[in-house]
Amino acid sequence: MQFPDVRVLLVERQSQNTSLYRFVLEDMGFGKILFATNTEEAMDQMYFNGPNLIILGDELFPTSLLDFMKDIRSGNTGVPQDVPVVVIATNGTRPAIEQARDCGVTEIVSLPLSAQSLRKRVCAALKTSREFIDKVAYQGPDRRRRKAPSQSNQRRTSDHGDDHLEL
Repeated sequence: MQFPDVRVLLVERQSQNTSLYRFVLEDMGFGKILFATNTEEAMDQMYFNGPNLIILGDELFPTSLLDFMKDIRSGNTGVPQDVPVVVIATNGTRPAIEQARDCGVTEIVSLPLSAQSLRKRVCAALKTSREFIDKVAYQGPDRRRRKAPSQSNQRRTSDHGDDHLEL
């Protein structure tokens, strides 16, 4: 896949990781790859270059991933608040992944990663059109990946009214 019209912003503190990610992104045919080593540089890149895709390492400085994603999703960064964001997670534990998901990232890839896994997540972030949710408690792409079957207003005949608890 080639993405000649897509501008990517890669925010990564570790230069050896940046080299690997850059190689994968160049191989994917991105038109322009922008770099930042911290969130202050990233903010400048977002305001002046308007990336169409953001790839973040999860060890950001001086702003945390959670706070930086809040800035992006609130629309305070010069890019559309629904810009796709891929996070490269150094901590692939379930709580860390859930925290990243809940702060509004589009896709997550955990270390150790392969070029193929990064390509897969980047392509998914650019091609998947999940609805953008803009609520007080959450701003970001719909976290549900599958469409839920439509629910009928009628209860199943096996349901009994007295053992149904309304919350």
